[in-house]
Amino acid sequence: MLIKDHAPDDDLPAAAATAHPRTAKQPVLDHLAIGVRKWSDAYERFVRELGGRWGYGGPAGDFAPYQLVFGAGMRLEFISPHAPDGFMWRFMERHGPSAHHVTFKVSSLDTTRRELSRLGFEAFGGRPDIPVWREAFVHPKHSGIGTLVQIVESDEESIARHAEVGRPADFPAAGVEPREVAWFGLTASDLGRAEDLLVKALHGTISEEGDGWFFATWGHGRSILVRRPAATPGSTRLWAQVPTEGVGFVIFGPGDLTVSSLCTLADGLVRMPPQQATGVPVWLI
Repeated sequence: MLIKDHAPDDDLPAAAATAHPRTAKQPVLDHLAIGVRKWSDAYERFVRELGGRWGYGGPAGDFAPYQLVFGAGMRLEFISPHAPDGFMWRFMERHGPSAHHVTFKVSSLDTTRRELSRLGFEAFGGRPDIPVWREAFVHPKHSGIGTLVQIVESDEESIARHAEVGRPADFPAAGVEPREVAWFGLTASDLGRAEDLLVKALHGTISEEGDGWFFATWGHGRSILVRRPAATPGSTRLWAQVPTEGVGFVIFGPGDLTVSSLCTLADGLVRMPPQQATGVPVWLI
């Protein structure tokens, strides 16, 4: 289901694009979305080299998103402009290929919005009146994590029936068996604020933490490593040349990979060659 609406900020989407079958009782980390200039920019790396399978997608007014499936964990979404002067066109002009938003699925948008409000987060925008896809956003300026957060209550069965709609004729076959997304890392301007959002409001579980960082998880292959700027959890190499705030990289590896286990496997940590077309650094373990 693709829903179009106007957002209060001209860099932000008014609607989400994709979903996949899952019944969520607690909030769950669903996907990371990356802005690209055109869909095919992500094919070589994320389909042919990393084995992503088509999930769902299609044009939605002035933007066009699609998702790739990597095992049972969170998906990756790639979102491109579909018309000049839309919010994604402006985002790409300002930021280039880079992380755009993080999406959490919830069973009750109203309950989550009340909890966000109680904790001092203002949720805005979206289309709360459409049952198949109700959504709201937390602005990156106020989230503490530097990346837009999307919160969605959706009718997964309805959306799953349209999963093949929008699949392009030139979508390639995966070149390898799909690798799994283990987690992604981000830099928070306010670690306490980030914990309020990700743990208290969105029910992540802190499974590890240290001086200036914590590791929040929503299950197998659905985790985020959050740090303040001076900390380098896991490996100093991960944090070289990342943005000063927001999502800095994605790690593909076992869905149960932790920071502690990464430290013991550091010799096997390999960064894929930088790719300007998709922006976000990718590490393999």
